[in-house]
Amino acid sequence: MTRVLRSLAVISLLAVGLTVGGCDLSELNENPNAATSANPAELLTNAQLDLAATYWQDYPGGFWMRYSQYITTNQYTDGDRFLYPSARGGANNANFRDFYYVLNDLQEIVRAPGQASIYGPEANQVAIAKILQAWTFHLLTDMYGPIPYTDALQGDVTGGEFRPSYTSQEEIYTSLIDSLTAASNMIQTGSSALADGDLMYGGDMSNWKAFANALKMRVAMRMSDQMPQAAATAIDEAVQAGAFDGNDQNAVIPFGSSQPYTNPMWAQYEIEGRDDWAAPQGIAGVMNSSEDPRRSAYFSDADADSAGSQFNGFPYGLNQGPAQSLFTDPDLDFSRPGPRVRGSASEPAILMLYDEVLFIKAEAALRSDMSVPSITEDPEQLYQDAITASVERWTGSDAGASTLIGNLPMPGDSGFEVDQDLAVQKWIAQYMQGVQGWSTWRRTDFQGVLQIPPGNPGQDAFGRDIAVRMSYPTDEATLNGENLSAAVSNLLGGSGGEDDQGTLLWWDTEYQSPR
Repeated sequence: MTRVLRSLAVISLLAVGLTVGGCDLSELNENPNAATSANPAELLTNAQLDLAATYWQDYPGGFWMRYSQYITTNQYTDGDRFLYPSARGGANNANFRDFYYVLNDLQEIVRAPGQASIYGPEANQVAIAKILQAWTFHLLTDMYGPIPYTDALQGDVTGGEFRPSYTSQEEIYTSLIDSLTAASNMIQTGSSALADGDLMYGGDMSNWKAFANALKMRVAMRMSDQMPQAAATAIDEAVQAGAFDGNDQNAVIPFGSSQPYTNPMWAQYEIEGRDDWAAPQGIAGVMNSSEDPRRSAYFSDADADSAGSQFNGFPYGLNQGPAQSLFTDPDLDFSRPGPRVRGSASEPAILMLYDEVLFIKAEAALRSDMSVPSITEDPEQLYQDAITASVERWTGSDAGASTLIGNLPMPGDSGFEVDQDLAVQKWIAQYMQGVQGWSTWRRTDFQGVLQIPPGNPGQDAFGRDIAVRMSYPTDEATLNGENLSAAVSNLLGGSGGEDDQGTLLWWDTEYQSPR
């Protein structure tokens, strides 16, 4: 697996010295010859590279790409069959730890004093860090539920062991809305910040402000079934403050053209020679049925020697033996992840795209329990614009978008359902944004697309056909067990639940099998 190497020794020391989640700091010694701080531009570069590599990584860490059913494996299929916590416990520990390392690097930017004259206004530096922290905390809480949040970034303030308490999802969501509002408001768009270290926007604060408000819309819509009017208010504020208005503002983190900072999916194929991934039948089938032009970007041609392209999906979640036998059958061929996923060393990791803003606006306008005065556009047009924006982002043009739209139910049609028709298209557009696509299904429970693995292992393990959360890392039970136990007993699922993959998160108010 391609992992980002920490580029600066001082940043490594900061990340370890301020680590969270119950790590024992009592045996760390200070090096009197080491630097005591790092410049914010280098911290930002390091945080962005680590965030990209952790979120876009290949097999060991990326369970979210499989739980969202954007990819499936033809060998080592335990993750597809929801055995990830037991079979890949080390990777689960690493995911949790590595995201908190990113959060700590960003917190060092917040802490860094008196460097505004060199790196831009201090308010802008803090805003950038807070926006990326909000994205990362949101990702973590939507994987696990309650997490160390309020106390998480204080570091070792006593010289002993640091064991942060957990915060409920309801409180985290409210705080994320407030944090993103504050970050957007503090931005001075006339001045750049951290430009030399900003791989995403080169210090352009107008784009950072748009990202803050787009992300605020995502957080708000995610909590909308629990708090519809609060969500509507947050979306209204974000629209008025200015979210993404085109694909040129998409939040992505680019990789480089040479090792070690390359796209991990590309490296797996081109450097390591692995061929573990296939396109699942669910997403390939629904896109085939609507003649979706994004197929050639999402998937490889399964029969490149024939006239025309064929995109053949692979059954999701097979046991390893049947999966390998089917995948290697000389009379069959299956699509792999396509050129916009693994075709380039520098293909970026996606944090959020413009089309999601349009899908959120369309959904808010269509829902009777939400009132967003600033959304004045026709919801059907917003929905069509969202699909077109996704086609343009993935294929480079809008060719085929009108055909796709013509093959789909529209909001004005009888029988159109927001939690089915719109949700499926939003999930397709969120391709390779694993946690986001998984969360779109968990919130809406759209039917007839996701596949239940043969034998229904989820029912035996946690009483669901599909996993609805990730179990906590085993390291937390060892190093922060008292606080973890309190979170499971009192906070998980809103009022306590089992630490398994079947306990609904706070915002996931209803479960329906995907079939």
